[in-house]
Amino acid sequence: MKNIKLFFCLFAVVIALPACDTEEKPFDEGKSDKAVVTAVNFTISDNPGLQSASSGHSMGNIWYVSVLTSDLSSLKPSFTTVDGGIVMHDGKDVTDGSTAIDFTKIQKFTVVSESGKKSADFEVYVQSGNDKIDYKVYDFMRKYDIPGVSVSVMKGEEVIYSKGYGFAISGNGDGRVPATENTLYRIGSMSKQFTTLCIMTLYERGLLDIDDKVFGAGGILNEQFPGVTGPKATITIRNLLQHNSGFPTSPDPMFSSIRDGKSLDDLIRYVLEQNLENDPGSKYNYYNMGFGMLGRVVEVVSGKPYEQFLKEDVLAKMGIDDIHVGGALADRRPNEAVYYSQSGTDGYANPMKVIAAAGGIIASTEQLMKVLAHIDGADGVPDILKKETLDLMYNSPSPNYARYSLGWRIGHNLYPQGHYHAGNLAGTTAIWVGGSLGMSAALLCNSRSYLSDASGDFDDAYYILIGQIIDFFR
Repeated sequence: MKNIKLFFCLFAVVIALPACDTEEKPFDEGKSDKAVVTAVNFTISDNPGLQSASSGHSMGNIWYVSVLTSDLSSLKPSFTTVDGGIVMHDGKDVTDGSTAIDFTKIQKFTVVSESGKKSADFEVYVQSGNDKIDYKVYDFMRKYDIPGVSVSVMKGEEVIYSKGYGFAISGNGDGRVPATENTLYRIGSMSKQFTTLCIMTLYERGLLDIDDKVFGAGGILNEQFPGVTGPKATITIRNLLQHNSGFPTSPDPMFSSIRDGKSLDDLIRYVLEQNLENDPGSKYNYYNMGFGMLGRVVEVVSGKPYEQFLKEDVLAKMGIDDIHVGGALADRRPNEAVYYSQSGTDGYANPMKVIAAAGGIIASTEQLMKVLAHIDGADGVPDILKKETLDLMYNSPSPNYARYSLGWRIGHNLYPQGHYHAGNLAGTTAIWVGGSLGMSAALLCNSRSYLSDASGDFDDAYYILIGQIIDFFR
């Protein structure tokens, strides 16, 4: 037991009261000055309501903990420190796990060295969850410097796990906002699947055919972009969906300086002035600009702006009202993440309205699960497209690349029998998987790492992570 005088002195150090009389030498000068926490634990013996013991995972000055309980209002943490340091909360020593604390909010603590001369503040963020999979997400976040991640997992058509990790808006104080399953993120090239759904909706209505020409006489966009002849006049909707239109892909005008200050129509006219690199249909080359063209096809055929058609004629049929075309930082929606760029990139440099059909959509993991449930071909949740239309969309591999169908990637060994796609922008990472042996999932991040070395390639890491998440819950 600590004597009363020692406790009062220690309390005074933590809350910045006047120091004790130095002549009494309340602290042994030979004691350690290290103020370091090495572990945060929630044991079953201290917390009988837990289904299993949990340990914290540190990133910076925050310890993240996932516990198997829905009641976070009265949990007793215990702490391991270096050289006899103690942990204080609201002026009390809580090191030993005997003090119940309300973890429905992020809690602040101070670790004080054995000598009492040093202290360090830290926070503990406790959430209901499964630490076996959550800590894989935290490892990913720490290694690649990702402030916030959201994940949702669906078995069949039922969401079985859904949560946010870290922060949608990072920083300190009241401006910091935790990520949740309802946080909106930019989804980059996953926007292409929404454009595909618009095209397939128009196809089902008989307003276009997948093999309709896009340019030239009789082409859907002939009136908007007249005078196209030769091989360019043979490019079809299918060619654009399968990335084998033949246009040169380097640079891709949708994501290069060519785009600066131009409208989508300006970019299409620019492309049509260039020579083809390959005959249409002869070679797969991933081409963002092709989906910009498909966005204009949607507008011309439907008579509506792209976002309006997407919302009214596709998403509304699923009961979805919180998927949008994104905007600049000033246009950020109340539940949208802030994007944190790495390696000198600018997460807010992309004109989202211009790139909408190729990379401009924002969505949450919860909303993405709703989308996948409405386009899975299964009984239960009503599909918005006929089974034969879905089969055409998912099972029409490019003759030049068998792992790309109509706007969807297919055939990945991590997601057997599934359809999937990833998306990246500066400040954004996204991936979703549908129908992999009855499992679906989405993972969205508010940063994008460019790490690619012996310690780990980021572009492999998030593919692997969502595969691990699916396999864990399978």
